Amino acid sequence: MSIEPTYNIVTHAHWDREWYLSFEEYRTWLVDMVDELFDRIDKDPDFDSFLFDGQMAMVLDYLEVRPEMLKRFKENVGKKKFIIGPWYVLVDQFLPSGESHVRNLLYGLAFARELGEPMMVGYIPDQFGHIAQMPQILKGFNIDSAVIYRGFGGEPGQESSEYRWQAPDGSSVLMVHLPKDGYSFGYFGSDKEEEIPGRFQRLKEQIDPRARTSQRLVLNGGDHHWADPNVTKAAKIISEKLGAKVRLTNLQDYMTRLKSEAEFDSLPVVDGEMRFGIRHAFAVIGGTASSRMYVKQANYDCQNKLEHLLEPLNAIAVALGKRSRAGLIKQAWKYVLQSQDHDVICGSSVDSVYDETMVRYSKVREIANRTSIQILNDLIPFDGSQYKDDKHLFLFNLLPHKRSEVVECNVEFFIKDVIIGVNPDVKVYPDVLRSEWFKLVSPEGQEMPIQLLDRKEDFGITYAKYSYPHQTRVDRWKVLVMADAIPAMGYKEYSVKKKESVEKFETGLKVGGDFMENDYVSVRAGADGTLTITDKATGEVYSNLNLFEDSGDIGDEYTYCPPDNNLVVNSTGFKSSVRAVELGPLRGALEIKIPMKLPAGIKNETRERSADLTDFELKTTVYLACNSKKVDIRTEVANNVRDHRLRAIFRSGAQTDVSYADSQFCVVKRRHRKYDMIGFPYELPQNLEVLQRSVTVQDGSRAMTVFAKGLPEYELLLDEPGTLALTLLRSVGNLSSPNLKTRPGGEAGWKNETPGAQCLGLQTFEYSILVHTPTEDFVEVNRLAEEYNSPVTAFTRKHDVDVQREMSYLELDGKGLAFSAFKEAEGGNGVVFRCYNMRDNPQQGGLTARFPFESVSVANLEEKGTAPLEFKKAGGNFSADARTIVTLRVDIKRRR
Repeated sequence: MSIEPTYNIVTHAHWDREWYLSFEEYRTWLVDMVDELFDRIDKDPDFDSFLFDGQMAMVLDYLEVRPEMLKRFKENVGKKKFIIGPWYVLVDQFLPSGESHVRNLLYGLAFARELGEPMMVGYIPDQFGHIAQMPQILKGFNIDSAVIYRGFGGEPGQESSEYRWQAPDGSSVLMVHLPKDGYSFGYFGSDKEEEIPGRFQRLKEQIDPRARTSQRLVLNGGDHHWADPNVTKAAKIISEKLGAKVRLTNLQDYMTRLKSEAEFDSLPVVDGEMRFGIRHAFAVIGGTASSRMYVKQANYDCQNKLEHLLEPLNAIAVALGKRSRAGLIKQAWKYVLQSQDHDVICGSSVDSVYDETMVRYSKVREIANRTSIQILNDLIPFDGSQYKDDKHLFLFNLLPHKRSEVVECNVEFFIKDVIIGVNPDVKVYPDVLRSEWFKLVSPEGQEMPIQLLDRKEDFGITYAKYSYPHQTRVDRWKVLVMADAIPAMGYKEYSVKKKESVEKFETGLKVGGDFMENDYVSVRAGADGTLTITDKATGEVYSNLNLFEDSGDIGDEYTYCPPDNNLVVNSTGFKSSVRAVELGPLRGALEIKIPMKLPAGIKNETRERSADLTDFELKTTVYLACNSKKVDIRTEVANNVRDHRLRAIFRSGAQTDVSYADSQFCVVKRRHRKYDMIGFPYELPQNLEVLQRSVTVQDGSRAMTVFAKGLPEYELLLDEPGTLALTLLRSVGNLSSPNLKTRPGGEAGWKNETPGAQCLGLQTFEYSILVHTPTEDFVEVNRLAEEYNSPVTAFTRKHDVDVQREMSYLELDGKGLAFSAFKEAEGGNGVVFRCYNMRDNPQQGGLTARFPFESVSVANLEEKGTAPLEFKKAGGNFSADARTIVTLRVDIKRRR
């Protein structure tokens, strides 16, 4: 006998913090809405509760300007009238890093617990698809359920509303999938008794056939909607006139009832990521990974500075008993997370939003740069009274394995003082004579190879704690140094000494007018500007790399849409100029200039590319270090063209329709295919995918990986197997446009002109090519991605320092384990180390800690210990199950 359905009505608002209005404009609505909500609760005893969109930003933004309401707010949380948490911000899932998602939940839950009990449901109703490891992330915070909408549904086997969503490691959560109208399908918005039964009947027709239990979820809200003033009346009318069982409730209680009925192990399984669902609803995945690319690049840079510079430096300092900068780091993370709001980082907001976004990113850079200097001054003693020649160069490696590479750094020598104001105590002496050269001497007494990049007289400044800064004129050298075996999570010091003769160093690097070669690869630039790379280990030749393709784009910030008569312009149709600009011995560089001519924009009347051509020069600098297997590329354009998309094309020669993309805490395998475009009512499949740091294509004999810094969108071309297209730039002029052939469902947002999304002006893109043998576990690819994204930090001292000349503070052993985080534990008294197993089988790891500690335990993502480990004084071993994220908490000895 079937159980009578229960319709669980959950009142909420989906609150885009920034979108078609700025943050402050939306906050004026937010304040009025929450104030009215207090009145509503006081006046309507039948009103059950209000869900604050699963994100604490909405709550904190209100309380920031209404602090006098804090007590009443806490009271309503305690009474389960206000449902808060677990996230800090509802961010996009594919563009932020895995560690960003962890910080989001870590801070969101902490902020919520300051007010009461958080909702422990993974509420992610509006993200444009979902990452593979999200179930494992949720389970790491003891969250065992999720509510999703976009990126799933409409395909065979995706008809119901309840599933078991499984991560690559086997972690799984109960997943509720919303109907076609998403989180706003249950908003009544009417007090007319004759209308409400009809609305409910239409709602029933959507959700009843999909349900696997008697529990039905009705989300009663919408974008920036005030709490439905008619929901209690509607519930009574439905119950009385239709005889339906209706419960006004909250999402947590609904999920509890659902779990009691759902046979979890028998639910259909959804494996890994969800990036389709475009027969079910708008997924808006056809352009949001490339709109306003400068925002993606800023996000990459800022989260990278936090994860790979500031957090590990602070963790080392805390482990050694130095001052913690946790508060500054949290503030920087808040700026990053606010800018990862799904409508912001996806580039799908109005221009005024990005005025504030880029200020937030600037603040993150300022915090990271200055705070890292302060921490380094704690770790390596600094004397602000010494301001003359650099005496010591320190190279800090913030990865948990030893590395050798060519490092760019600055060394400066004193010329003279610069007098600021009236200062009779300072005498100006004649300029110090400049030396011809200098040397860097390693701890082993070896003179290290140096390559001069630039030398100039400039202003120098030395800051001090107890006096004004000291300004000088300096002889500044920008050099490359061959850094050999920099210790894991530590540093190596090189003595700086002047010398009068220029030293010549020999390496295996050769550079000519249009070619470069080291022991691993040879690189040649063709007359059309493309690159040919030969893998010297295998003899495989990879041609037609890094050609540029420019096409028209009449789409909007959400969706790429080519014109009907799309003029596609390739850089191979223009003659390039090539010259060697760095000749070694440590690094070679070729500068390639391609003077393209492109249509200036789109004709309004025909929506075709303009016949008026404008000059559009691409400048690409290709780098090859003497000891590198990668070929690094920096491309610059002064974008003066509107309504177009620029991509770099890489023809691997591998016969494959499969790509392997670096994702959050894993590598995802994607098979690319063509679709019959009939039957996609909302959005057409465009084969555009997202990477975090790299994407690989391979067949049985050859492989190619492209690494990218903040360039997340790629396509594996279906008509050219093995050919990757990396999007560099997409220029559009509207938040949302009508009548797009790639989005037949209509507008994705409100009509707003967005001239800033044309991305005019200087744009710079950094990426890299690795040719290699095919791989199964991507361990070596990941190591190179780590090093590409975590550059060695160089700094100097102008005085003698009493420290070890080289030091490793932490080292990871375990080939299949990928480093993710080293940070101070929340609340202090310890540090946290995180890695993940890239392989399909369990791995043993070893962690060596060269600082005093009390104990080590396996922890969850909330950094709470779950199982103690037997670690001795220097470290110990741990296990990592297949595809599992492993967090270790190291409790440090308290300093008296």
